[in-house]
Amino acid sequence: MRVLVVTTWYPTPASPGTGIFVARDVAAVATRHEVQVLHLVAPALAPGSHDPQGYDVAPGERGGTDATETPVERLVMDPRRPDHVRRAARRVRQLLTGADLVHTMAVSALLPMAGRRPGAPWVHTEHWSGLTAPETLTPLLRAARVAVRPLLRRPDAVVVVGEGLAAGVRGLRDGPVVVVPNIVEAAEPVPRRRPEEDLRDRGPLELVGVGGLIPRKDPLTAVETTAELRRRGVDARLSWVGEGPLRDAVQRRADALGVPLRLTGPLPPAEVTAALGASDVFLLPTRAETFCVAAAEALAAGRPAVVGDTAGPREFVHSPAGGLVPPGAPAAAWADAVEKVWHGAAGMSAEEVGRDVRERYGAESYADRVDAVYRSVVAGTGEQRGSREGGAPGAGPTVDVVVAVHDARRQTERAVRSVLDGSEGADVRVTVVAHDLARADVEASMTPATLGDPRLRILEHRDGVPSPAGPFTAGLDAATAPWVSIMGSDDRLSPGAIEHWLEVARDTGAEVVLAQVRLEGATVATPPTRVRPRATLRHRPGQLDLGVGLRRRTDLDLVRDRLSYRSAPLGLLSRAAVERTGARLLPGAQVGEDVPFVTRLFAGARVALAYQAPYLVGTDAVDRTTYVPRPVSEQLVAVTALLDDPWLAVRPVRERTAVVTKLLRIHVFGAILTRADPGWWTPQERADLASVTRRLLEAGPGATGALSLADHDLLEAVLDPSVPAETLVGRAHARRRHGTPRTLLVRDWRRTLDREAPLRLIVASLAARR
Repeated sequence: MRVLVVTTWYPTPASPGTGIFVARDVAAVATRHEVQVLHLVAPALAPGSHDPQGYDVAPGERGGTDATETPVERLVMDPRRPDHVRRAARRVRQLLTGADLVHTMAVSALLPMAGRRPGAPWVHTEHWSGLTAPETLTPLLRAARVAVRPLLRRPDAVVVVGEGLAAGVRGLRDGPVVVVPNIVEAAEPVPRRRPEEDLRDRGPLELVGVGGLIPRKDPLTAVETTAELRRRGVDARLSWVGEGPLRDAVQRRADALGVPLRLTGPLPPAEVTAALGASDVFLLPTRAETFCVAAAEALAAGRPAVVGDTAGPREFVHSPAGGLVPPGAPAAAWADAVEKVWHGAAGMSAEEVGRDVRERYGAESYADRVDAVYRSVVAGTGEQRGSREGGAPGAGPTVDVVVAVHDARRQTERAVRSVLDGSEGADVRVTVVAHDLARADVEASMTPATLGDPRLRILEHRDGVPSPAGPFTAGLDAATAPWVSIMGSDDRLSPGAIEHWLEVARDTGAEVVLAQVRLEGATVATPPTRVRPRATLRHRPGQLDLGVGLRRRTDLDLVRDRLSYRSAPLGLLSRAAVERTGARLLPGAQVGEDVPFVTRLFAGARVALAYQAPYLVGTDAVDRTTYVPRPVSEQLVAVTALLDDPWLAVRPVRERTAVVTKLLRIHVFGAILTRADPGWWTPQERADLASVTRRLLEAGPGATGALSLADHDLLEAVLDPSVPAETLVGRAHARRRHGTPRTLLVRDWRRTLDREAPLRLIVASLAARR
């Protein structure tokens, strides 16, 4: 495919570090497609020789960090000058005559498209943290932000580098918003020094920060943190790579505090890598980041990192080699974090510190994800354009089924065959994602007939993280069909399941069709939808019978139909609805990774319930992570992630209350039942449980009103860690004695018939089992 990249961020001879991450992206894309770059360069960064029309006289250059030759044309554009923007728009139109797709990078690159939309499929990549953090901007940039935000509605798809930025962009547009993390440049890690028994008895502790000397990066806090460490007896020193308006202020502050400081100014990439290799700990008190390439590169280089606790770094900065500190925290908190990661990573080599980042954020993974976006956009616009793979763009399956497998011994062949053999009437493709497995290992578990089926493809996904979120997300990102479905490698679909789900979607207009789920022969009673006294829809010849049984099955509501009780997104999902609602599986979560996903999806999509051809949950595996006891902080990570999501805070109170009620019943109370040994409940575990529970009660006012008396007994023990663990566990079992007075009655008799109260919930659950 011929791709025109239009960007305002790109390295120049005058500023080789500006937009280096864009150059890496371009180089990765150029391994799959024929790429031409139009760099709309700021006058201050333009090379000294350009003609009166503003064009760089050099026709091309090496476009990235690998051996791919990419032609780069520079055109001077000052965004504040309308004549410059019009000139850029004309040049874009000229170059598009030979392109199949245009890919703009950086929000200011949208300006030439403000007047006339490109006549080609259009993808835009955005990195600017200022879109979602206006408090970090100058008054001029805040005004510019207001002007450019509406332009993000226009591209066919917007690619962002992290979930934090994605949440903000999804609020600005209805079209797809896809998360594709930055490429992390991974030089060979330099062996690191190990701490002595006491940090104060060793040589200098070399700290390094990389970023602009600007308020958002907060270099002054880095200086004050170094001073705090020195007050504690640590011979700490600070180097800062970057330039900016705070340079003089930073130097004055260091002089006043007696901090040894080296300001290097901007450095070429190789010298930045050398500076990281000469350091002990990376320190960046940033206040807002969409990804934070600098921190990722520091970890990839094998250096522990302490970074501001913002959306981007949360994806990859983890203990013990990583520490997150709230932006604006005092220097003492940052110094504590530096000491903690230095000692916490004492037993780790540089290779071990950097392994996760190096595997997750390589150029190959980036190219795979962007290529999937390109194919999706071209298919969606209906443009008949060629690609390197050949074939007619837009032609493809109706349903993409994603099967994730992390162990070659799983029943993957059975799962795949249940889809292929049972979907003769549907245009389906199965994508098996081999999670930290070689493709050959998965192929060895399948028959030649299955491997030869053109409806099967096998992808490798390596992230070193024992979480199903990674492979499932990789499979969903690689999907191009309008409908997607996910399934476990031990599970099966009943014959005709996909055809039935598609039929329900057609007849109801649903964007999500929830499958009936059967486990060990019994129907799983979720969601416990509304119960009707009689069927309200009658069967007519040729029409789907939606009135069978007592349950409501169409136009299901998050609150009235208790949809949040269904955590697993099993069934048929509209890919457009998934993208529109911002539903994403929680990265790194070993359990509950689908809770934030379904909560967003069910709140923003039309949902229906299928009643035939169930999804069959396999019970062959003995190593399912769902049933492995783990610390409460890990068990409830999905709960805390949902509470941290700004999306939840702006939802109606009725929705938040319903979601919190379910989280208390299923996740908090359920966590106690699976830890029935009172000896397991250490003071720290009790404190963590109480902390999460208090946050839930704050988020969902009135959520406890529909709980039973037995639920309240347990809740009181949860909130008071001084209550003996034996009592805590005993009350958890007591609330499960369904039918006893304390499990049926509520504290406020006026809420006896509340939809979340035990009486109505039990009736709905019984109907759901029919």
